[in-house]
Amino acid sequence: MKKMSAYHHCCPMRFVLALLIGGVATAIAPAAWSAESPKTTALAPASLRPGDTYRDCDVCPQMVVIPAGRFEMGSVAGRSEEKPPHPVVIQRPFAIGVYEVTIDDWDACLREGGCRQSPEPGQQGRMPMINVSWDDARGYVEWLSGKTGKKYRLPTEAEWEYATRAGSATRYWWGDAPGVAAANCADCGGPWGGKSASPVGSFEPNPYGLYDVHGNVWEWTEDCWNPSYSGALADGKPWLRGDCISRVLRGGSWAVDHKYMRAARRSRYDRDVRYYLNGLRVVSELPAAKSGAMSFTSAVQDAVHKVFSKAPATTSGAGRPTLVVDPLIDGLSGAQSLATRSMGSQIIGLLSTRYPQFDVRDFSAADAGRSPYVVIGTFTGVNKERKTKGERVAYRICLALLDVESGKIASKAKVFSQAQGVDITPTAFFRDSPTWIADPAAQAYISTCQATKPGDPVDPLYLDRLKAAGLINEAIRAYENGDYRRSKELFLNAAGTKGGNQLRTLNGLYLTSWGLGQHQQATAAFGRIVDFGLDGRQFAVKFPFRPRSTDLLQDESASDQSNVWLTQIARVVARREDCLEIVGHTNRGGPEMLNERLSLRRAEHVMRRLAAEVLTLSDRMIATGVGSARNLIGSGTGELRDALDRRIEFDVIGCTPTTPK
Repeated sequence: MKKMSAYHHCCPMRFVLALLIGGVATAIAPAAWSAESPKTTALAPASLRPGDTYRDCDVCPQMVVIPAGRFEMGSVAGRSEEKPPHPVVIQRPFAIGVYEVTIDDWDACLREGGCRQSPEPGQQGRMPMINVSWDDARGYVEWLSGKTGKKYRLPTEAEWEYATRAGSATRYWWGDAPGVAAANCADCGGPWGGKSASPVGSFEPNPYGLYDVHGNVWEWTEDCWNPSYSGALADGKPWLRGDCISRVLRGGSWAVDHKYMRAARRSRYDRDVRYYLNGLRVVSELPAAKSGAMSFTSAVQDAVHKVFSKAPATTSGAGRPTLVVDPLIDGLSGAQSLATRSMGSQIIGLLSTRYPQFDVRDFSAADAGRSPYVVIGTFTGVNKERKTKGERVAYRICLALLDVESGKIASKAKVFSQAQGVDITPTAFFRDSPTWIADPAAQAYISTCQATKPGDPVDPLYLDRLKAAGLINEAIRAYENGDYRRSKELFLNAAGTKGGNQLRTLNGLYLTSWGLGQHQQATAAFGRIVDFGLDGRQFAVKFPFRPRSTDLLQDESASDQSNVWLTQIARVVARREDCLEIVGHTNRGGPEMLNERLSLRRAEHVMRRLAAEVLTLSDRMIATGVGSARNLIGSGTGELRDALDRRIEFDVIGCTPTTPK
């Protein structure tokens, strides 16, 4: 084919090269790995991590693994082809060619009949393969896929720009200045500039280990041409709408100046036309992890990226909307744990560094009730079938962004975390709280996160209690700091606030009164908890049983509190003339038949203690034991982290002739 001028490459009949003057885009991606890259393996290993390089066969291109992440694609100062800049999330790691496809790479395809186009005369070895159409390039990746049994393809535009930027936010991966002899372009300097392509790898690689992403030869991508990013995808997938006779090229070439090789620069050419400046780089899709669960930190990061890549557009600066993070909770018990608190800290850190369009505030009474955006989340143990029973081997993270003004779910995500390194020990307040109830306030939080999809309404009960939730959060912090007096004041304020009459408030008033030595007030507070639970037809108490025994711990504090609990339960039930089924529970561990027997014996022990307090209760109670069948935590450790699984539950039942009211 006759060579065209560089100018002709810019503007043929069906071709427009995007032009940008001084534009800079923003990239947010995982930090680049060490410059000391892992050694290349001859064949791809079973497990690959970001930074690993490999070949799927002896004549296959060398590939490098690129991590998942988020970046801003396009340029704020560019022409229409590069606007509007928009966030893109690369959902999964992928592998991309370390180099542009070389003559040697292409010759293997040619010899085996997978490719038809021959290299230019005199071109050989490590020179980039040029004068290929998009259709030729597709033929090469289809040959690679057939030869290796792996999925090879051209990179999407988003993947290409993400891998090229390698975490940078500048015109070139090394900065905004084109530099001297940093790449092969017409005005870049060096022995090849404006004369010819250079052998691949003649310049320094970017932090992800890719050579020649700027200059040398244009590189085909998978995407159809669109004249702007209006309506562009945000998930890194190929944009296959628009002018699909034309396909997108990226990276610039040796024959055009440095402005054409910027990371944001876009070009196009007809898919069936060969041109002497056009080459290619390939991508290989990596298999998903078999477990489907990521490390705890990676899972939290992935959830945040998924939620905020779909968040409503906001403006940065003084007019930023405020956002609060309502402390995350266990998806069954509603309690906070060391794991959920760690998640909250990670989320706030990610929001502050990666999503500065939001003004992140403390979850307090002052801000909780008036911030337009709230983040909520649950952390739930699941078994191998992803169900909440039996042995928990992973954790399901639900994260949601609430638009308070519209009352709807703005965006949400569900991901799975590995169990390794996860500490679900309750935080001090929830560890010390003596009772548990399926509290409507906690259930509204959980259902808003777990039982909705974007666009659904937020549970109105949750919204009504936001201000009270802020007060309660401040009270919990004061309690855990040992300031019982301040904590009690805040819990009392919460109790008088709309939506504040909930289990956390009642437990807080009991705990702070006891901590202040106000035992009479603590006793009255526990009585209010019993009334609250019986109103809802069920509540549970975490009696401190000795391991595998029906005996309660006899240390002074535990014994004193257990006596208060039993006395108040008996008196309140007698006053209300309720009938009860007392249900014993144990944590998972050992033969289930023994667990069921132990749970029954503990329920019977509590029933006898209640009858000893109020004789008339004897005929209005029955005892059952369910072993570990209804574990809420499911860790099976027998430690503080699963104390709730050893609860004694009090269920209001109808009075029968054998349990007269």
